[in-house]
Amino acid sequence: MEYLALYRKYRPATFEEVVGQGHVTATLAREAAEGRVAHAYLFAGPRGTGKTTTARILAKALNCANLGTDGSPDATCDSCVAIAAGSSFDVMELDAASHNSVEDIRELRNRISTMASAEGSRRVYILDEAHMLSKAAGNALLKTLEEPPEMVHFVLATTEPYKLLDTIRSRSQRFDFHPVGTENLAAHLTRISELEGYKTDTAALIQIARHAAGSVRDSLSLLEQVAALGDGSVTPQGVRRALGLAGLDAMNRLATAIATRDARAGLELVAELAGDGVDLRRFIGEAVGFFRGVFLSHYAPNVSEIADEPADVIEAWKLVSTELPASDVLRAVDLLGDALVRLRDGREERLMAEMAMIKLARPEFSTDTEALVSRIDRVERKLAAAGGGEGAAPSPDRYAHKHQRTTQAEPEPSESRPAPDEDPAPEPAPTEPTEEKAPRPASTTSAPASGSTEPPPGAAPLIPTADPPDRSPAKFSMSELQAVWPGLFGSLRDLLGARRWALFREVIPAAVEDGTIVLQVPHDFHREQLSNDPAVASIVATHAGDLLGGEVQVRFQGASGQAVPLDGVDDDEIDPESEELFDGDETEEQDPTALLEEELGATVIEETEGE
Repeated sequence: MEYLALYRKYRPATFEEVVGQGHVTATLAREAAEGRVAHAYLFAGPRGTGKTTTARILAKALNCANLGTDGSPDATCDSCVAIAAGSSFDVMELDAASHNSVEDIRELRNRISTMASAEGSRRVYILDEAHMLSKAAGNALLKTLEEPPEMVHFVLATTEPYKLLDTIRSRSQRFDFHPVGTENLAAHLTRISELEGYKTDTAALIQIARHAAGSVRDSLSLLEQVAALGDGSVTPQGVRRALGLAGLDAMNRLATAIATRDARAGLELVAELAGDGVDLRRFIGEAVGFFRGVFLSHYAPNVSEIADEPADVIEAWKLVSTELPASDVLRAVDLLGDALVRLRDGREERLMAEMAMIKLARPEFSTDTEALVSRIDRVERKLAAAGGGEGAAPSPDRYAHKHQRTTQAEPEPSESRPAPDEDPAPEPAPTEPTEEKAPRPASTTSAPASGSTEPPPGAAPLIPTADPPDRSPAKFSMSELQAVWPGLFGSLRDLLGARRWALFREVIPAAVEDGTIVLQVPHDFHREQLSNDPAVASIVATHAGDLLGGEVQVRFQGASGQAVPLDGVDDDEIDPESEELFDGDETEEQDPTALLEEELGATVIEETEGE
């Protein structure tokens, strides 16, 4: 006998055999038993959930010679056998994708007018992919669909019911087919595996059911593929090999790399998965779903009741949720989602995956708000662990505070200079970006000093403390300023606003003079605008002081080195009529003819008088 695929071999023959659609089959069986069958049905739902199969079973029930009292056909009479084999003259299956013109509908109406194959038989027209009907074809079908002959019934099956005409939907009795749950689908796969003699593992069947996303047909196709790969054995390893899946262990390793800020571990994970033949696009998609579950675990104690996942996956979600704050998890979902969009646009898979790993593990590489929030949360957790008291608890308004220091060491005491007998620390020159540094506090307590006695509007201190004392002038070098400049520069974009940022974006640090930061502005117009706006210098000085541990002054200078004070007052203007504008004494008036001879080498031709 010719080999049949599993989804064809084990196609349900009665209403009871349909998997996961009890709300549909129970209604149809009752209508068939009571003889109250509608003239038109609309079956809507995802692929592989049993729409066409249920339509065939309904056709069997309408023509079965031995219909049961429960409305289910016996599947053994001549009519049921002919319908199952596709040879019945009473059941017509049409594909709307290839029969979507007005001429096709006209031909269909001509067929409807003919008699059934036997007395008392009912004709059933099953129209697959009904949403593919053109508007003209749909309108041509309306009258027949509303008032067909007494012994004719229509079943329209579609995955996109919203594309059908409203007038067609209103003339049909609609049933929605739902995706089959993972547990029901795994149980169905277990029964099929026993009938086929496969050696199965429960975890492997659950993986197949999850990957099928509620489609019975897809799950049977995957089961057949994995069994062929494993020579009749279905194991989790075989499922990962056949489908190119990364597995739960890879998700845990990714979460650990993000929690420990270990970019190298993330890159090694991508290299290992690529070497094993894992589909990196599918890995990114799995990671999005995994961190979605972690995010749910932060806010839903009963996550097992709202997520259709096995117990080991939910346990992994809860474990990771204790290691990663919600801000990091949400940022991971956003970054991985963006990477998935780029991959679908045809970008290079491994490059996109590696870039996502680096951005996830090293937020200091990004200046977006989410990255800054992640870095601030990390500093707050370190301060809370160091202080241990109520005063070290994170501020509920921490998301309004955008600045963050990104140096290498842990929080230091208030002394900013090493002892005389100690060698100064070498300038940091890491080959890889290092961990960010917490803001330097003004005292030995764990709370950092605020930028000023009154914080700027919209900003909140990292740590809620009592009123801080006045800060002393900061002592810092040019190298220390350069170390904190990336984080300071990135945080100023949202604080300055669009207009000021357009003027400030090309500013670079030029020098450090006794606690004053000299910023070079390449364009004179921008320099004048920034110098005449005291709020710009105040914002920059406040946030630079928070990062450098003291009071900081800021002034702007042009590209030529002409410094401008904070109040925007220019130096004494030069009198345009001053004699200093001239190199020497006033020159005497020159003869134009002599000037032409000297500069252009002209020759004077004497004019001769004419006759």
